[in-house]
Amino acid sequence: MNLIEDVISQNRAEELGFDLWEDFVIPPFYDSLDLITARKPRVIVGGRGCGKTCLIRYLCHQTQFSKRRIELSNSDLNHIGIYWKIDTNFAKQLSKRGVDDLSWNSAFIHLSVLLMSFEVLKSLESISNSSLQSFTSDDLVKFDFSILNSFDEKVPKDFFELKTFIRREINHFQAWAGNVRSPSIPYFLPKEFIIELITEIKNQNSLFKDTLYYVYIDEFENLLLEQQLLINTWIKHSEMPLIFNLAMKRNSFKDKQTIGNESIAEIHDYRPLDLESYYNSISFELFAAEILFLRISKGDKNFKIPINPDELKSTSKQILNNRKSESYKKNVLGFARQLFPCSNIEEISKEVFSDSILLGRLKVLLQKVFSSKGISNKIDEFLIYDYPQAGVIIPSLLSRNDISADIVLNEINKLRKGLDNKFTGSTEWIHNYVFGCLLLIYEPLPRYCPLYAGFDTFCAMSRSNLRHFLELCYKSIRNEYREGKLESIPIISIKSQAEAAKQASTAFLREVKSFGSEGNKLHTFVLRLGSYFSATHRRLTQSEPEQTHFSIKGSIDESVSLFILEAIKWSVLYEEKITKQKGGENKMEVEGSEYILNPIYSPYFHISYRKKRSSTFDASQINTIVLGNFDQFEKFLNDYLKKWRISPPDSIKNLFSDITD
Repeated sequence: MNLIEDVISQNRAEELGFDLWEDFVIPPFYDSLDLITARKPRVIVGGRGCGKTCLIRYLCHQTQFSKRRIELSNSDLNHIGIYWKIDTNFAKQLSKRGVDDLSWNSAFIHLSVLLMSFEVLKSLESISNSSLQSFTSDDLVKFDFSILNSFDEKVPKDFFELKTFIRREINHFQAWAGNVRSPSIPYFLPKEFIIELITEIKNQNSLFKDTLYYVYIDEFENLLLEQQLLINTWIKHSEMPLIFNLAMKRNSFKDKQTIGNESIAEIHDYRPLDLESYYNSISFELFAAEILFLRISKGDKNFKIPINPDELKSTSKQILNNRKSESYKKNVLGFARQLFPCSNIEEISKEVFSDSILLGRLKVLLQKVFSSKGISNKIDEFLIYDYPQAGVIIPSLLSRNDISADIVLNEINKLRKGLDNKFTGSTEWIHNYVFGCLLLIYEPLPRYCPLYAGFDTFCAMSRSNLRHFLELCYKSIRNEYREGKLESIPIISIKSQAEAAKQASTAFLREVKSFGSEGNKLHTFVLRLGSYFSATHRRLTQSEPEQTHFSIKGSIDESVSLFILEAIKWSVLYEEKITKQKGGENKMEVEGSEYILNPIYSPYFHISYRKKRSSTFDASQINTIVLGNFDQFEKFLNDYLKKWRISPPDSIKNLFSDITD
């Protein structure tokens, strides 16, 4: 893998390390987050890949006091962030495991205090190694932490000795946790230890008199319940100089109880930040393009990028406003669309009539309708070469019971004469059905589908997931140069992009198995739901084209409800509230929810990535999809295939073979 492929393939925060100064792009909505100045805890919520970890790592000392950050002032010391993500397996070790005569909360507090204290000391080193001239490594040796030995007489007073001591205590604790029946039980430190440590820093150096330490706890949902309750307590009692913040997946804040009788409450104790809610359609496209061009510039110095990398690091209000300007958006998005071009619907429709294989597929569909409806006309009468978008939807129109061959021919005649017609007029036959009909034409063919190519398409399939977007771009570039060495970024072909979409979709679908304790069930659920939507797309009538989401009619079992929440948590599904107008002209009311299959899976199932039409399942149907055994789901799907007159595969198991092998 060469440098260009390498920098674009890095699609996770963990691959970039802790110092993100050269890699992090300030989100266009950064000024709305108030994270640097917040005095109340924040709970940052969002799906996988939306940028939670990158954001909080950016706020932490390794990035804020990076050696590569040139401009720093004493005021930057007011906010010092420390990142904390406890190892999941180690968190589970701190359960009772049959040993009831220990205070496991005290053990967890002890480990937390050690880890956070170590990061506090490391933050001072980060500052001393930064470009800030007012605090250097000479200042580190001036600290006297002798007050801390009031907690444990073994605690040294010297900065460097204290750092080594804490590191040793962490190692000792981990060794003990692996063998809790050992007689060598660590001396547990209380939370007050870190408060006292920070207080000494503030008291002994005036540069830190206004400093607040912000702890950012990532993947909060991975902690054990009793550990979460403890941190909830810290959230409730967060106060200067130590403020706790959480980052988690959606639907993960299940229990807000503390270790006492109180619960933490939104607004009173913390403020939520739903990161994905800030990604309106244009801001995600712009943000994704900026990240892409920054990555490309690091791998290809000769590539002309439409951005200034230094401005992407700036939190200046003027620069943020400039990045939101229409002229800037037009320029950046224009470059992105040029790099990852798409074929529009008219071009794809023309190709159907110019490509012998695609035209043959269209004729097969027409012949199928002629046979089923007894149409005696010649097929050539319905091959509209001069209006290809109309031509590709003819088989679907003819297959409907309420539309005869004469009606279609009459509308074709009007279209050619420039008269008002149902193809382009208010009935909007083309607008409503051309996308679904193109998918139907391409569906059985062993070739790429151009509908899945293009920068805007990649953004739509990614739906605020930056990791998915970057993977689509990476695989496209890799495909473009699979036969040779990549030395410079060119315009990426439609073929390379469309193939990348299928490759990425398959890979991300396979990944679902790793999604927590319900991963295998979620994987089966996606396969079942995707197979159902795939069947709806293969209906020749296309009466309800592009179904990619569903709503539920009636009450469902608690187990199904909990499973759907889990699917939303892992971004397998997205939930949107259904609003309908009630009464007065502007009065809107919520009418339940609809659930959208993550569009990144659409190329695998050869379905639309657009949110167009919905299916409605009753309680028994959704129960079958979620919890039913294979035979129950096979009957459910076969009933629809029979109803829609779609030939079933030799076995529905074949639908799953590519991804389960």
